[in-house]
Amino acid sequence: MNTAVPFEILVSTMYRDNLRFLEAMFPHVDYRDFNILVINQTDEVRQLQSNLPNIRVINTKERGLPQSRNMAIKNAKGDICLVADDDVRYVEDVEDIVVSAFAKASLRDSQPSGERSAKAKLASPSETNHPTVITFQMVKESGVLYQDYPDIRKHTNKSISTVNGVVIAFNRKLLLEQHILYNNHFGLGATFGTANEYVFMRNVLKAGAVALFEPKVILSHPDVSSGRFQGEDRVIYGRAALKYKEYGVFAYLWILKYLRFLVAHKYIEPEQFREKLKVGFSGIKKYKQLLKDGLETR
Repeated sequence: MNTAVPFEILVSTMYRDNLRFLEAMFPHVDYRDFNILVINQTDEVRQLQSNLPNIRVINTKERGLPQSRNMAIKNAKGDICLVADDDVRYVEDVEDIVVSAFAKASLRDSQPSGERSAKAKLASPSETNHPTVITFQMVKESGVLYQDYPDIRKHTNKSISTVNGVVIAFNRKLLLEQHILYNNHFGLGATFGTANEYVFMRNVLKAGAVALFEPKVILSHPDVSSGRFQGEDRVIYGRAALKYKEYGVFAYLWILKYLRFLVAHKYIEPEQFREKLKVGFSGIKKYKQLLKDGLETR
């Protein structure tokens, strides 16, 4: 029986055989005080076990970040769930911040004024503006905000590009009712090794779900330069596919412009332009084949 709990953290990790990594994730509190589901993508040798009823483990041979995220969603018990990787460091009151954000948003919706009041009282949560997803802020290990976050309350197609993958929390019931999952083709270890959280948030908005932004810090994360991987084949291949998903044939123009940007900012050398262009075109070709095979939708 899948007995719900108020809050659960869904951790994606690989090749773990003990729970000690959780201690680093919770430097200010005892991790054993939280409900945690760990998806451990591993082999037959390195198996993770838990003797604690509130810390559950699924060992799987399946690979890919979106596959891990989706397995967590389908097996979660939390009313409110927080997506996690194994290299984050949570603030002491992370649970209070996340749960309170959903409670406050739902309270605002449960007390509408004027003509909408009677209708809202009769509607189920999925038929009102109750948030399905709320995203938060994170800081670098130095304590500085990880990026310049937008001054918004409700997410738009533009603002979702600023969402970090490990600050996404969701109402599990609403997410499942709205049939929202991660796209199996986008993310580390998948067909296209990038844009995991962006495509997920795009799915949220396309489903008509409400996604809010709460400007509160819930964790720190190792600093990774945004330009560090831009010239890698994996990134160019994946981003070209993503742009075809978004813009269709205009993705061919986008990849030319993007590669000029990479050259201008010295992420790639000028003599690499043609080689990288082929990589981008290859990503588009692969995505078009997925569309043709009925494995993708734009």
